[in-house]
Amino acid sequence: MDTNNKKAKYPGVRVAMDGNTAAIMCERESSDAAGAYPITPSTQMGEYWAEEAAKGHLNISDRPLIFIEPEGEHAAAAVTAGLSMTGLRAANFSSGQGIAYMHESLYAAVGKRLTYVLNIGARAMTKSTLNVHAGHDDYHAIDDTGFFQLFAKKAQHVADLNIIAHRIAELSLTPGAIAQDGFLTTHLIESLLLPERELIKEYLGRPDDIINTPTPAQKLIYGPTRRRIPELWDVDNPVMAGIVQNQDSYMQSVAAQRPFFFDHIKELADKAFEEYYQLTGRRYERVMTYRAEDADYLILGQGSVVPSAEVVVDYLRKTRGIKVGVVDLVMFRPFPADLISKILKGKKGVAILERLDQPLAADLPIAREVRAVLAKCLENGASKNKPPYPELSSYTAADLPAVYSGSFGMGSRDLQPEGIIGAIENMLPEGKKKKQFYLSIDFIRDVPYTPKQRAYQESIQEAYPHVKELAIKGSENPNLMPDGAITVRFHSVGGWGAITTGKNLAMTLFDLLGYDIKANPKYGSEKKGQPTTYYLAAAPEPIRVNCEYFFVDVVLSPDPNVFKHTNALAGLKKGGSFIIQSDKAKPEDVWADIPKPYQKIIIDNDIHIFYIDGFKIAREEATDPELQLRMQGIAFQGAFFAASPLMEKAKLTEETLLKAIEDQLQHKFGGKGQRVVDDNMRVVKRGFDEVHEVTNKVLGAGHSEKGNGEASLPIPTMLKEIPKSASSLSDIHRFWDQTGNFYLRGMGNDNITDPFIGLSVMPAVSSLFRDMTGIRFEHPEWIPNNCTACGNCYTVCPDTAIPGLVSELSDVLETVVKRVKNNHGKVEYLPKAVRQMESKIRQLFNENDKGVTVNNIINEAIDITISESGNGNGLAQEMEWFREELGDFQFALTRPYYSLHEKNQPNSGGLFSITINPTTCKGCMECVNVCDDDALRVTTQTEDSVARLRKEWDLWLDLPNTPAKFNRIDDLEEKIGPLETILLNKDAYLKFASGDGACLG
Repeated sequence: MDTNNKKAKYPGVRVAMDGNTAAIMCERESSDAAGAYPITPSTQMGEYWAEEAAKGHLNISDRPLIFIEPEGEHAAAAVTAGLSMTGLRAANFSSGQGIAYMHESLYAAVGKRLTYVLNIGARAMTKSTLNVHAGHDDYHAIDDTGFFQLFAKKAQHVADLNIIAHRIAELSLTPGAIAQDGFLTTHLIESLLLPERELIKEYLGRPDDIINTPTPAQKLIYGPTRRRIPELWDVDNPVMAGIVQNQDSYMQSVAAQRPFFFDHIKELADKAFEEYYQLTGRRYERVMTYRAEDADYLILGQGSVVPSAEVVVDYLRKTRGIKVGVVDLVMFRPFPADLISKILKGKKGVAILERLDQPLAADLPIAREVRAVLAKCLENGASKNKPPYPELSSYTAADLPAVYSGSFGMGSRDLQPEGIIGAIENMLPEGKKKKQFYLSIDFIRDVPYTPKQRAYQESIQEAYPHVKELAIKGSENPNLMPDGAITVRFHSVGGWGAITTGKNLAMTLFDLLGYDIKANPKYGSEKKGQPTTYYLAAAPEPIRVNCEYFFVDVVLSPDPNVFKHTNALAGLKKGGSFIIQSDKAKPEDVWADIPKPYQKIIIDNDIHIFYIDGFKIAREEATDPELQLRMQGIAFQGAFFAASPLMEKAKLTEETLLKAIEDQLQHKFGGKGQRVVDDNMRVVKRGFDEVHEVTNKVLGAGHSEKGNGEASLPIPTMLKEIPKSASSLSDIHRFWDQTGNFYLRGMGNDNITDPFIGLSVMPAVSSLFRDMTGIRFEHPEWIPNNCTACGNCYTVCPDTAIPGLVSELSDVLETVVKRVKNNHGKVEYLPKAVRQMESKIRQLFNENDKGVTVNNIINEAIDITISESGNGNGLAQEMEWFREELGDFQFALTRPYYSLHEKNQPNSGGLFSITINPTTCKGCMECVNVCDDDALRVTTQTEDSVARLRKEWDLWLDLPNTPAKFNRIDDLEEKIGPLETILLNKDAYLKFASGDGACLG
């Protein structure tokens, strides 16, 4: 995009926003009406339009905005068409399946010569799986409808091309589509020059303006002048639109559209681009190039890959002297064959990168079009008379470039500079010259992560010897951020508000320093408790790299457990800063929590380690308890400025900084009340003041080594209970080995491309992989002496995380003995001693008061048994092992299961227990809320308390099921008796596979 903003009448207003917002900031001024149905990732466009309509915003025609949300995308297309037919400037917003759903309506919109603009957040289409992220399937799904199609590479282009699209549509009487990559542009906050309202008013005018009719065909229909947007539905001038035609006339109606309407779009688009340039100084063309004139090799693509390709081109020219350029296909329909033929002539190779795959086609969509153009150019060159395609260049065989086709980025798969370098290296004389390839994935890993993966890969290669060659890798992955940039990566947990924190931080940097920014949330389907990542970069010049930032200056980790599943130091520069959440009081304790391999990386790279207890700050400052989790991240915003070198570089005072942060919080949360703003500001200030550095970094201090991704993870506890399936497809253990264990340690990107992932079927109960320990800060603690066994707690728990159980005393003792044997081998005295001990325990039950603590009684009986025994140290040692295995596991002597049974038959009473499942409990405290007996209390989670929960749960799994005699249901069919007690049956309770990502409670 050439710019000449200093002389421009309308240079634009400098702002930072995402692509969805950029589109609506223009649409709200230009358009009158919109019909839309929400679908990710374009939902926000419709939402923002609806908000503007609700606020009573008046557009350049002084009209209040009209918004209609019908029952689906198909209906939304019909609504938008209807609005356009009445002479209104109309728009629609959609993505993915929404585009496919409205597909048939688009043909009719073109046939009626309507003028609306379809804004597309380009999204991968559901195939073997659903994906809501970037893909060009939906964009190319409409390339046969007659819509003209534009594609924006960044937010600036979204804004400008949206306005230009309306201009082209209204001149050509053809509806148009303007697309942007889903999430990668729709949700990426970046700097741009927002078009002024006055520009839109001058450039587009009002829909009811009378303009000179732009084409001869239109003059035949409308005369020398016409309404800017014709009124097809007009009660004063009625016509029938959308009529039926038979064999005698239908073909003529289709054929007439090419010469009289479609063929004019190219020249009208060029005119619209030029007029926009004259007003703004920002030049657009149907095809835009970067360093292509002298290039031997070209990268051709659409969307957010283009800026990344441009910066890679600069790097390769500078470091290797490779003459390579970039071609940005701004307009796909009508296909700019005339420009493409000139640009590609004489090049050695062109790699066409497309964000989709069409495996049964001869080529991908753009590659098909390019090959068709090249074939026509050869026909021109072979013609001895007048070239058959005069608008195209004439080629000899020597002029023909080699064409390479690459699929990349489907579903927003990250494309690092390495991938683009790989596509270029493939074309070079020493390259592999693969004609069709994939970037950024592996069919076969060079170094398998686990022995099982190695064996599995060998079986695939045996059947498909060449499958590895389908994927291309680059030889390097350089850091291509501009000089003076500061790059930040967040490691957080789903539900903790990292995206809000990242956005606030980005906007603060933009407002405070005047930097160009890119704030890139790695949106995914991560559920509550799963690791999430957020990327942020700020620089004094434009940032062109569009990918997850590997090379970073600062890492913020609100996730205190980050080293247990992720190498959070990956890409952190020498001398960089790492800030982690910790509730430890001393820096040496924080250091001890870091595994030894990461300690070594920190020392070797002189990384500064800081820690802050953001949760403590949030708990103490948040007046709304529900906001504690999210406000923890806000503390890290303050910590960032205190720990990073940015304040010193920018010569900022604390007062200036905090004022800028307060302004940003006011903008973000002001609508929710001053209390919310004040709460957040206090948290920021304390984050700034209470961040501490770890300075005494001694290798090996603290915990032992913990590897990352080099061996198999242990199988989740509950997964062990599931038998292997006879079918590999439905085998949860196979799924764990090939897929689940990689996600659990934060390595989901490293799944190989294999037949199972191609079918994309998940075995049942994969939720057993989940562990909610990381999202809890409190958990319930059972007070057995207060428990009445009412059943309210295990009935209300939404996550089946607090099962009740009734056990025979003899079963409890026998289970503990078995665990001693399993862990310590053969025992000589223990079995006989424990059988004798049972009667002592029952006697002690009867001798003590009602408030007896069963665990204490059992330990007292152990002491008595040891003292009465003549087996000396042998029994004493085995009894100590017994104590260890029993641990702090608690039982209660309750009326329904102990007292009543003892009354009817001595020694028949059961021990009732409530146990917390540490992997599924989210800490919602619903159980505490429904307990009227103070038998469940909230306790703060610590490493020791988690270890205790895990040990007790392990024992619970070994205890036998509740015996049938404790079943209090008289008639299940007639529902007579306390039906909730059916959940005391392990077989019934464990049928509910918890681990879902729903919110707490």
